[in-house]
Amino acid sequence: MLKRSFLLSVKFYDYFYDSNDNYYLDLPNIVNINCRNFMKRVSFIFMALILSMGNLLSQESLPPYHWAWNYLFYLKSAGYLNELDLTNRPWYRDQIARALLEIPEKNLRDNSQANKLIEALKSEFQYEITQIEAKSEALEQVVDEISEEKLIRIKAGVFGEALVSNEFEDFDEKFDFNIHPQAGLKFGSNFYLYGNIKIFKEADADYIGKKFRDLHAYVEQGYFLYQSKWIDFKFGRDFLQVGPGRSGQLLFSDNSRPFDMYHVVIGKSFINFSFWGIQLDKRNIRDSLQALYAPWSNRYLNAHRLSFNIKNRYYFGISEAVIYGGPNATWELGFMNPLGIYYGHTVNGPRNAANFFYELDWDLYLPHQLNLYGELLIDDLQVDKKVPGDLEPNEIGLLAGINWSDFLQLPGSLINLEYLQIRNRTYNVQRNDWEKYLHRNKVIGYYLGNDFKLITGNIEKWWWGDLNTKIFGSVVRKGEGTVKGEFNTDFLDYTIEEGYDEPFPWGIVERHIQFGLGIFYRPHKLGNLSIDLAYNDFNNYKNMEGEKRSEFSFRVSLWLQWNRWWQVK
Repeated sequence: MLKRSFLLSVKFYDYFYDSNDNYYLDLPNIVNINCRNFMKRVSFIFMALILSMGNLLSQESLPPYHWAWNYLFYLKSAGYLNELDLTNRPWYRDQIARALLEIPEKNLRDNSQANKLIEALKSEFQYEITQIEAKSEALEQVVDEISEEKLIRIKAGVFGEALVSNEFEDFDEKFDFNIHPQAGLKFGSNFYLYGNIKIFKEADADYIGKKFRDLHAYVEQGYFLYQSKWIDFKFGRDFLQVGPGRSGQLLFSDNSRPFDMYHVVIGKSFINFSFWGIQLDKRNIRDSLQALYAPWSNRYLNAHRLSFNIKNRYYFGISEAVIYGGPNATWELGFMNPLGIYYGHTVNGPRNAANFFYELDWDLYLPHQLNLYGELLIDDLQVDKKVPGDLEPNEIGLLAGINWSDFLQLPGSLINLEYLQIRNRTYNVQRNDWEKYLHRNKVIGYYLGNDFKLITGNIEKWWWGDLNTKIFGSVVRKGEGTVKGEFNTDFLDYTIEEGYDEPFPWGIVERHIQFGLGIFYRPHKLGNLSIDLAYNDFNNYKNMEGEKRSEFSFRVSLWLQWNRWWQVK
């Protein structure tokens, strides 16, 4: 064992330090190494292992629709997953596995329901947990693991869902399914490739894509990921969520299709800085003069974010994003600069066409199992009052929520309430259609778009660790404003002296009340069943004056999954 460790130490030392980029030493060099050099090399190996221990298992990110989120939301609200930050998603599988292993034993004894949920998650993330525990054993075994870092690990699997529902347009009953073949390839300890293809039957009216033999398909996730102790770098297609909202987020939400992007995160624990660039889908140019340059507009989105984690209890974040483009437009280096100020770059530079967004978010975990969270989105604020254009109402959004877990000393229970409002014209633009906050016809922000008020909530209870029941309800008042439609300019018809005011929501307001019952049951690690039944009552249905409607809606889905890992030398 000592001899093997000695040879490995030499090889790794030369890998990092040989000026000729040699990856090995010949036998005479090995024989002539003295004890002092040997100890230096062993010390270096040990230090390198400690520095890289935090990210030896780069894994795939967890999609926002994955069943495990039912478990994670409760455990996070109840204070069991302190290391995980809901304001920065997606989470990687190894992050979740580490958080599960770090839960104190005394907490497990205090809540039997939580313990059962944790055990169910440990079963799902068993491969990641096994690898982490192996890396944490004695130094002799850890040094032995060095030889395995040259291995290539391959993952293959499939997951999917079959469902029957009438949640589609006009509550027509339909059968749908989606299948996700997936594959991962891990090189050593820091590099990972992952792909997930979505194959599905039904597509909504906004879908951009082809249909072949009654099926649709696209690459849902496909990226290269490098992770080290202080830097994560991702290039490719993946989900992105910013903010702690449970029903959705205001800046980057689970409503959007995954993005083709580069994404960099610097820092850990208390503070981290992230920046990213996204190439959005092209849009047809409607303006005849602009179309003279090109029939399509190129579209780009850059953003950067600073977030703080104080004692694993108080999370804060501030973000700035900009969407821009045009006929034959290319990336703007001033917006790609992670340390630049996007608005300042536009005001002081030649480019004067871009749509800016700013967001503040918070996620606070208080005593008595209370969790307060929220997001404030600023699209456009009017400060001056000099010309009619300054009468444009402010374009802002607000999300505020509260979670109360284990209320009334009832283990496994959770109450969630959220209030939202997003003002008319938010996410939309008066000119330059390519600056609309859309990606493949989906709103990048909250799924309802703009011009609405919403109160939503649910009460849920876990039983035996594999059964969840919930009562849910919501009231939404949705005006005529949209992100895809025209930008209302009524304010331009008034003078500064007259002023301008409009009701919110604007125009004919649809009122939708919904309440119902949900059941989730996971009897086996290979699958689960979920059922949602709801009653819906509409007034001014689809913003048509006096149109009333009431419907029962339902959704029954079966989720199945399988995957396996192989190691190749």
